[in-house]
Amino acid sequence: MQQIAGRQTVPRSQQPSLQQRFIAVVSSHKRTLTGLLLVAVLASTVFLGKQWLSDPWRFPLSVVEVKGDFRYLDKQQLQMAVAPHATGGFFTVDVAAIRTAAEQLPWVHRARVTRVWPETLRLQIEEQQPVAHWGEHGFLNKGGEPFVPKSTEIPRALPSLAGPDGLELKVLENFKRVSKTLAPLGVTVTRMQLDNRRAWHLQLDNAVLLELGRADAGQRLQRFVRAYPGVFAGRLDELRHVDLRYSNGFSVYWEQAVLENTAGKQG
Repeated sequence: MQQIAGRQTVPRSQQPSLQQRFIAVVSSHKRTLTGLLLVAVLASTVFLGKQWLSDPWRFPLSVVEVKGDFRYLDKQQLQMAVAPHATGGFFTVDVAAIRTAAEQLPWVHRARVTRVWPETLRLQIEEQQPVAHWGEHGFLNKGGEPFVPKSTEIPRALPSLAGPDGLELKVLENFKRVSKTLAPLGVTVTRMQLDNRRAWHLQLDNAVLLELGRADAGQRLQRFVRAYPGVFAGRLDELRHVDLRYSNGFSVYWEQAVLENTAGKQG
């Protein structure tokens, strides 16, 4: 005979009373309200604390330190540039704005701004280190980055480099290679230009011009170095121009030849 399972019921005596259910509901709501109250208190504390700390009169900045080795940078100009941003309190001053303002000065390569408790703002400045003139008015730093200073106090005893925009680092690196190649001859490069056709032009400290052209510039320069002791060393005062844009040789322009040609043209 098949038995049908019936629904089990809890005896009435074991069911919670109405009072017990009410107490359970009240306890649950009480825990929830307590949690919400704690969250509200915490949020209020954070908000009020932030408001208290953000008061510029609470922790005012009274000292601005500027550190760094300056040769060209005008310290007064730097202070004037950052002054509009060095306002507020210790916790509210905009250090990013101060760093940006400092790095906009041409002679500032990098700026680091830190807070020093309780009232000091410190600026650590790395000045640009010019290694070459670039174009007519600019300079290159040691990383090949161009910058144009507004100061009249500029270094003079630097090589002059020139080239298309965006190729500053390439020109600087090639200048270093060429200088190393020519060092055994006792001559230095005073001017180097990469023209728009990507051809290289050099001027040495003895006023000699070297034309290297576009292709195989390094090999052509080595050809000049090899020929220097036998062909040029004893006649440096007469040497004017060496055109190395040939596959197996070069053409030489001497001072006397130039004078003779000039005289011939004038006559």
